[in-house]
Amino acid sequence: MSMSELTKDQISSANTICFYLSGIAPPSWWDRAGREIVLALGELFSLNPNATDADVMELTGWNQANLDFVNSELAPLNETIPMFSSWVSVLDHPKSTGSIIPIFVVFTVLSTFVIGLRIWSRVSILGRVQSFDWLAILAYVIIVAWCALAVYEKEASGIFASYCDKTYNQARFSQAAYFMGMALYPIAILSIKFALLLFYHNLSTWKPLRFAVYITAFISFANAMVAMFMWLFQCNYPDIWNHGVDPTLTCAAFDPLTMVLGTGIVNIITDVAIWFIPLPLVWRLQLYPRERNLAIITFGLGAVAWIASIVRLVMVKQYLQYTNNSTTPINAWAMVELNVALICSSAPALRALLVKHTPKFLSYSYPSGPGSSGSDSATKISRVEKTFVISQTEERSSSPDEDYVEKA
Repeated sequence: MSMSELTKDQISSANTICFYLSGIAPPSWWDRAGREIVLALGELFSLNPNATDADVMELTGWNQANLDFVNSELAPLNETIPMFSSWVSVLDHPKSTGSIIPIFVVFTVLSTFVIGLRIWSRVSILGRVQSFDWLAILAYVIIVAWCALAVYEKEASGIFASYCDKTYNQARFSQAAYFMGMALYPIAILSIKFALLLFYHNLSTWKPLRFAVYITAFISFANAMVAMFMWLFQCNYPDIWNHGVDPTLTCAAFDPLTMVLGTGIVNIITDVAIWFIPLPLVWRLQLYPRERNLAIITFGLGAVAWIASIVRLVMVKQYLQYTNNSTTPINAWAMVELNVALICSSAPALRALLVKHTPKFLSYSYPSGPGSSGSDSATKISRVEKTFVISQTEERSSSPDEDYVEKA
């Protein structure tokens, strides 16, 4: 038999057998490639088709309970084991997708730089960090933690993608990071959404805007909770990675792939809604066309994150099963999605900083003359900057800009 003769189902079954048989074996097998125990059993039955239970337990180190469990699934062993052994012996040795450490380093540096500029913007313009900025900082911490977990999963998994080439410990440790990452991902996304929604809430008391904020926040929260809790409690053991070969393990009937795709689609829909929420308000403000266009571009930068969200969902559909493939493409695109969303959500603060310190860069320069000073020019930042970037309720109450927001 050759690899080309194996069907997709046979390859998947061979990987599953490698994982289960090495997991049932005692810890002495846990640092050896999964294929070794399958091939060893195959050789035993090839040399002695009538091998007894005692012979099997002596070779594998199984106790009677382990053997009874295997027999309940694979009996008669003298027929099923040689078949699986023949499949495993011809399997390819696919390697996992390359390291995601460069992606982690690049985007962590970028996000750190942007968050630093965001804080500088608030402190230099307002003298303090606002509530939605604190939420953005929390989102940054969660994202860095999630990305570090994804890197650990990749490193713990080793260079091979197939369970037959991994050790049981590699599979177990990488699965632990994988499951925790899938549960933490919705929280990372939600933290960015809430930071933006709170920012929008503080922009104006305009009822349509606030109604849109409340509805989107509720849907985003509900979707994140479903995604997190259904993933955590899909089986009777939350630490499923320690019970992969436990006969008492029971899981819900739903398909995890369907769940992830479903919540992922809702996540993209709320992404689109969040980035569009402030645009009607921008359009209704009494602004010059250039100011309005720049404001729309500032808020519309979030569209870049949609692309990463969609690509990640495609990667989920292709790689989520985690048998003969790698989750690296999923994690790589999730890193891009999370960091790009965080960076884009900071665009208004960065624009305010740019306008304040380099007004000529955006053509916000004002002539100086008698009765006009540099400090006066600095205060003549456009209405859209003050309304959409600073967005301080107490400042708007004493500013004519409040009229523009309230009229909208």
